Amino acid sequence: MEQATCIARRSKEAAGETESTEGYKRRQTEELIKFANDNGLWIDLSHLNITYMDRGGENEVFHDGNVSVVKLNDFEYAGDDLENFFIRIAAHNKFFGNVPYQMIGFAYNSQQEFCAVLVQPYILAEREATEDEIAAYMQALGFEMDYYDEYHNSDYEVFDAVPNNVLYGIDGNLYFIDTQIRLRS
Repeated sequence: MEQATCIARRSKEAAGETESTEGYKRRQTEELIKFANDNGLWIDLSHLNITYMDRGGENEVFHDGNVSVVKLNDFEYAGDDLENFFIRIAAHNKFFGNVPYQMIGFAYNSQQEFCAVLVQPYILAEREATEDEIAAYMQALGFEMDYYDEYHNSDYEVFDAVPNNVLYGIDGNLYFIDTQIRLRS
């Protein structure tokens, strides 16, 4: 993932002020496709024993029937800069390490969109977390609440921290499975 992050950053820096944001996102995508080709990082989903579960705003989600979910992330929420995606995944793993993402490669989703392939532990949940539980957890991590689903610290903003994205596990722990994180501007 670190190499992919560097590729996205270098591509943006090379574009400088001469290219529109849509242009450098396209260039970032082209560079990542080349990186995937050069390094054998394409994941053939037909070789994985997974079952389709659902489609969210940016992910097609599959389950391996056991301990993991596989997410095809189409970079929709990265905005005009794919580096945002990689920042988000690294920050997620830093703050929510009990349900980390592992990027295993790239693929095309059912809409033929270029995607990062992420693996995440499948959580056995008793229920969705409550807003109060989410707020207490985030405050314990040093975040301040801005809105019921948005928090910040000195470096990051976490949003979309709503009950259907945060599970209360059968072990009594909270699992932030699908929040959005960005650098604070």
